[in-house]
Amino acid sequence: MAKSKRGGDPDGPPRPQVKPVVWAAAVLGVLALSLMAVAIPVNAAVLGMPVVLAFLLSTAQVGSIGIAFVRPQAAIAISCAALFLLALAAPSDDPAAIWPVSVTTLIGQALLISALGVRWGWQTGLQCWFGGAVAANGAAVLVPHAVAAISVVGNLFLFGAVTGGALGIALVVRQWRQISAQLVQERRLTSDEHAKRVIAEEKTRIARELHDVIAHSMSLISVQATTAQYRHPNLEPALVAEFDEMAAASRQALREMRSVLGVLRDDRSGGELLPQPGWARVPELIDSARRAGMDVTAHGEELLEDGAGSEIAGISAFRIVQEALSNVTRHAPGAPTEVQFTRSGGELTIVVRNGAPERAVSPVPGGGHGLVGMQERASVVGGSVHFGQLDGGGYEVRAVLPLHVGDDAREREVR
Repeated sequence: MAKSKRGGDPDGPPRPQVKPVVWAAAVLGVLALSLMAVAIPVNAAVLGMPVVLAFLLSTAQVGSIGIAFVRPQAAIAISCAALFLLALAAPSDDPAAIWPVSVTTLIGQALLISALGVRWGWQTGLQCWFGGAVAANGAAVLVPHAVAAISVVGNLFLFGAVTGGALGIALVVRQWRQISAQLVQERRLTSDEHAKRVIAEEKTRIARELHDVIAHSMSLISVQATTAQYRHPNLEPALVAEFDEMAAASRQALREMRSVLGVLRDDRSGGELLPQPGWARVPELIDSARRAGMDVTAHGEELLEDGAGSEIAGISAFRIVQEALSNVTRHAPGAPTEVQFTRSGGELTIVVRNGAPERAVSPVPGGGHGLVGMQERASVVGGSVHFGQLDGGGYEVRAVLPLHVGDDAREREVR
């Protein structure tokens, strides 16, 4: 009967959850702004670029990271062009310079490739990696420089390795996200199918029970109509013919219902062929719960004696009490439980109320559909079921059932 499994109104509206992609974009934005704040002074002060040029090129490369989320091809073109121009603007006459790709440029390109790989896939990420490699190698070949060839080769190799590693990590993250999304979708579909199957099984079970009760009544009608002329030998011929028609119609209805029963019944479930439980077995159900160790008190059981109402209503009452007590054992073991029956007019109210559980209970896998079954049971006879959390950690199920289904249905038609 824990709240997480039994339902009930929550304490308040659910809090909106921020999607992981929003968090990732926010983190990437902070990194990009931090990188731009470092790249501009490094390019201007350390590498000796003009301030305006350092600002424009650094802003273009870092800004391409933001553009990558909406215009990937434009981001690739801007970043690769900025990378090539930064190599041209950087001093290449210093033999000790880090050239043609500086540290800030390397970090910016790696961030861009990571964003593209995660957002758009391996083809777009590979295009950016290849474009950056072409721009860096083109600058190394086309621009005269005093930097040692071994240093340039090492710089280019480091650039390709770091950006390639960034692409690989991005692809792993993208694949993990896709697999996680597929798992969530499969769990959702499995849960929906399970819920539909539980409801379908409950409806089929109700249909079987309805058939059993109605077939019993139709059998009585058939027998009485067939034997009427023998039990009352002085009947007029017109009445005898009318009784014969009633008997034939009831037999035809029985044959049709038996064909339906053949479809509904599962031959492997022999227990369904037993008499359906009703009013008389509700006290037995409560006693069996006590013998199983539940702390159950019952009030108003005398209202169930002598066939309190129709057979259909009795079956529904038994199943509702059975499911409510089962929920107590699963979700609130050891909690004191009260079962109360009250009668008002043509309706019987059933209340199953339990206190707080003695210990915390882990959620029961596959549960959560018992309340749906109760509502289906009650709706069959024109009743209702309400349930909810109580102050102090308890739970209550309240069912209102019309005692005579036929009369209740006629009353609803009149209204």
